Amino acid sequence: MRRLTIRQRLVLLALLPGTLIAVILTIYLTLSGIGTLDSQLHTKGLTIARQLASISEYAVAADQIKDLDTLTQATLRDSDLKSVVFVGQKAQILATSGRVSLSSEHLRMLPGAPGVVAESEDWVAFGAPIRRLPREAETPSPASKAVAAEEAIGGAVFVEIARSQFTARQQQLLTRGVLILALGVIILAALAIALAIAVADHIVRPINNLATAAEALAAGRLETRVELVSGSEFGRLEHNFNKMAEYFKETQLTLLKRVEEATAQLSWQARHDALTGLLNRDEFEHRLENALATAQVEDNEGALLFIRLDRFGLVNNACGHLAGDELLRQIALLFQGRLREEDALARFYGDEFGIILNYCKSAHARQLATDLCGLVGAFRFIWQGKVFTISASIGLTPVNHQARHINGLIAACDAACQRAKESGGNQVCEQPALATPDRRHEYNGWINRIADALVAGHVQIEAMPLRALQPGLPDDQRVELSASLQAPGQPPVALPALLEAAERHHLTPIIDMHLVEAAINALTVARQHDQPLFCLTPLSGSALSDHMAIDSIKRRLQARGIDGSGLALMFPEEVAVRLASPLFQFAQEVRRLGCQIGLCDFGGGLSSFMHLRNINPDFIKLSRRLTHNLSGSRASTALLRAIQEIANDQGMISIAYSMDADQGIKQLKQLGIGYAVGNAVAPCEPFAVWLQDMASRRG
Repeated sequence: MRRLTIRQRLVLLALLPGTLIAVILTIYLTLSGIGTLDSQLHTKGLTIARQLASISEYAVAADQIKDLDTLTQATLRDSDLKSVVFVGQKAQILATSGRVSLSSEHLRMLPGAPGVVAESEDWVAFGAPIRRLPREAETPSPASKAVAAEEAIGGAVFVEIARSQFTARQQQLLTRGVLILALGVIILAALAIALAIAVADHIVRPINNLATAAEALAAGRLETRVELVSGSEFGRLEHNFNKMAEYFKETQLTLLKRVEEATAQLSWQARHDALTGLLNRDEFEHRLENALATAQVEDNEGALLFIRLDRFGLVNNACGHLAGDELLRQIALLFQGRLREEDALARFYGDEFGIILNYCKSAHARQLATDLCGLVGAFRFIWQGKVFTISASIGLTPVNHQARHINGLIAACDAACQRAKESGGNQVCEQPALATPDRRHEYNGWINRIADALVAGHVQIEAMPLRALQPGLPDDQRVELSASLQAPGQPPVALPALLEAAERHHLTPIIDMHLVEAAINALTVARQHDQPLFCLTPLSGSALSDHMAIDSIKRRLQARGIDGSGLALMFPEEVAVRLASPLFQFAQEVRRLGCQIGLCDFGGGLSSFMHLRNINPDFIKLSRRLTHNLSGSRASTALLRAIQEIANDQGMISIAYSMDADQGIKQLKQLGIGYAVGNAVAPCEPFAVWLQDMASRRG
């Protein structure tokens, strides 16, 4: 049905109802005719049987067989009759004519009333009783009436009628019905075809035009239109189709315009940093390749600068990432104002920037890098009433014909920048491209450097003792752990710089577990000698994303046969902001081991109070900004007082960091701060030395 055309469907719709009605009428009339013929056959047989029974009553009573033979011969003149049989009262055959088909059993059974005796496909037999004539002298009595009823039948007549003529008439009737049906169907088909042809001009042609136009429209030929030649509904459909095609055309033009705009925007985004609008790493390296090619062909010299901001993490920790993002945007504007149009400035990730100085001699490049250090050092970042001072560590590498590949340039400049940062920051270090391997070697160098330092014991664990400031607080051996890289022949690398380098190369889990191992070893020795010890161990945020960190801590505790009651794991507050959910789950797991959880660098702003309720730390280590100048900052004092009140309400212990003067210790006591750490309490010293002194004091 789905493959038929509209014209064919119209023919079917017009033909099927009429054909169905014609078939029903023909079948009805034919069956009615056949029923009528059958009724006529039975009526004729019964009529003949009754008449013969009535006529033959006297002949049977008088036993005039000759008259009965004459009667049978006369009756058989009817062509429909097959045979006639007269039977006496005792079922003896009195007269017969024709070919009798009835069996002897049928002939012996005298019918009590006219009716059908037997029938087959070829004939039908009818029987009728022959009544005896009544006797005039007899007076019927009740007893004789029953006998008379039994003897009232004096015989029977049987008439057989052939069905052949009736069957022929039925066939004629069926043939006539089929011919009439065929003629009617032909007439209906002709009328349906004529109707379909007549309707096609008004329905099929407009639909075909619309279908052809729709196919063209689907193929992308949006200029296709339909000729307006129809009226009524099809005219409206043609008009609306043209409006739809026009709308598609306008939409296509709009979409093409938007695609071009989006393509241009994506192209710009693919080459620029979303936060600052500067070039991104890929575009920067592409321009560095062009600068290197130009320097080699034209023998011109340029310079490559890598810049990392010092103390950028303080802004993030104190004020959140919104403040850090705003700082990066302002620094980008600061750099752009100092560079030329032909120079290229890019932001890589975090607080790292890159600059390509085209056509710039080494001396001028170094002077520009020094000026940038001065600009950043003199810059003051203000956020929500807080003022921050930052600085920059800059690596410089000449871009000249001696360099062969940008990997060497990038690796040399990155290493120079790292050296500047490890040397204290706020300075420029220069390193030529030929003096350093590529970044893969530099990456592997840091891995080997940290691994070798751990094996050789060059990663020194340091102890910063805590002092209780309030009465009633435990004043036993409580210490905060730190670490530094003390490689021979190289300047020491403090824990913040070490963690920054390790984080860049995904090595922070090694440093974290080294600190945990040192704390657990010390707790094991202290438990063996029944000495109290409480170790605050700093961890990086990578420990929260490392699924093996908790298992490693658990295995170490079980291997020593101790619980974690003397181990406190400490995370920066900015980790609590970024990774609040992982930190909450981590805290639940380690507290099952007996460990405690703390936050360090706490108190960067009012948002800090939200973390206390979510994380519920056991202790908080206050930010150095809040404690290093208590006498000169009423805002810091008020914030410390508020933090301490909340800490008291939630049962947390507060720790003041980097206390170098006794004056500050007194103020902390007045504010209710629990513990203090810094030079005013005890100097930082190697953890092994501190443990030995603790053991000797106990001894």
